[in-house]
Amino acid sequence: MIIDDFREEEIQAIIALAELTYPFENPNNNSYKPFPKNIVEAQTYFRRFSLELSEAFISLKSKGLVWKKNEEWFLTDLGKDISYKVRQLRPPIYYWYKDFYSAIEHSKTFSVFSTQVFGKNLDQHGFSDINQIHKVLELVKLDKSSKVLDIGCGSGKIAEYITNVSQASVTGVDYVPEAIMPAITRTKDKRDRLCFKLGNLEDMDFQKESFDLILSIDSIYFVDTKDALSKWNRLLKLAGKMAVFYLDMNGGDLTVPLKDGNFFFVTYDISKENYEHMQLKHRIAGDLKESFEEEGNAFIWKNLMAESVASTDPYDPTRTSIRRYLYIVSKNSQQ
Repeated sequence: MIIDDFREEEIQAIIALAELTYPFENPNNNSYKPFPKNIVEAQTYFRRFSLELSEAFISLKSKGLVWKKNEEWFLTDLGKDISYKVRQLRPPIYYWYKDFYSAIEHSKTFSVFSTQVFGKNLDQHGFSDINQIHKVLELVKLDKSSKVLDIGCGSGKIAEYITNVSQASVTGVDYVPEAIMPAITRTKDKRDRLCFKLGNLEDMDFQKESFDLILSIDSIYFVDTKDALSKWNRLLKLAGKMAVFYLDMNGGDLTVPLKDGNFFFVTYDISKENYEHMQLKHRIAGDLKESFEEEGNAFIWKNLMAESVASTDPYDPTRTSIRRYLYIVSKNSQQ
């Protein structure tokens, strides 16, 4: 992977210059305002993980990726080509998640919030409460012989919960070190049935491994949907299944890519439950605003409020475009 060719400060230098040269909007620009006017503004991209870049620019110059004029650094043509790829692998939301998982590991307020909103604190970021997790376990029967792949596993607490209740072997994958490294340490005594890997969802390498269940809880947004389904399909055992949670604020779903991929699937509409979850999220997060701020975690509170619904009206599908589905997808034997 191209990202492995550079140190973190070099990655940040490349992205900072890219932001000054050709910033672009995409769905993963979470909590970041693009179009900076100088390096200092560009470095807000990296949140509290921003590094000193002077030495990085010098090393990148030796590699032919940047050049300097009037004390300003610019990307060469080669640098521009590489920066586009690096920028895609390290979008703003990557650094947001680094911040998020670093913060919640020590946040008592987030623990209170998660317990009240999700039914159990499993470090959830998103919308899947304990009832939705149990829904998957009811639909896809697991036992100690089962192998599960949790894609975008975050801190791994959901994966750990699944192996605790089913005895299945679970592998969790996420690209954020601040999520994976604590998970590895926390679960060292369960290594016989639980492991975690640090890696990008688009470059997973499991060689000859195959799985009975591939679980994607709101992680399919970060990859090309058609390509992801094809890759995940190849990792399934013959009778294996995917369980994919999908939220769309504009009333969309995964029907088209699943049909295009010739998959057999069953759709469970959980839009009403999700809407009520978002209402609960708004109430609980609102009550905890001061606690989040006192911890220095106001950014978490803002994100929770952005993912919530302020209205107290009952769910009405004719008045909201928010839709959430659980797809249970069978392996496409044609691939």
